[in-house]
Amino acid sequence: MITTKKGDEGKSYFLGKIVDKDNPLLEAVGTIDELQAVLELIKVNKKIIDDLGRIMGELGCGIKFPTSNFQFPIEKMEKEISSKDYKLTKFVKFKEKESLELNWARTVCRRAERRIVTLNKQQKINKDILKYFNRLSDYLFIKSVEQIKK
Repeated sequence: MITTKKGDEGKSYFLGKIVDKDNPLLEAVGTIDELQAVLELIKVNKKIIDDLGRIMGELGCGIKFPTSNFQFPIEKMEKEISSKDYKLTKFVKFKEKESLELNWARTVCRRAERRIVTLNKQQKINKDILKYFNRLSDYLFIKSVEQIKK
């Protein structure tokens, strides 16, 4: 059933129980879901979209993935980030459609990272998940700047 009418009371049905809509787990998973939707819309690397699905599965459903599922993409993003030698001397203003979209994704990613930090205070999460979001936001920023440099 799609409509439970619990939302009218600020509640949501999640993982077989009724929780507050502002529950840190719902906030984190919901923001990652939003990020995934934005990345799909702007056609970012499918691997990242798949990673986000695994992360939502781990956070929201307790599915445990091998740590290597997150370490490899983190290392790959770090390698690409460190290969760029951008000297930023002023605030970056994005004007082109592609850079604006990537920057939008970056801001949603940062929000997801903050939600995960809050969730981590309530339930211990895989430390590589937080590291993944920190690198992903840097990666998205680099991709935004690359669009300006073209």
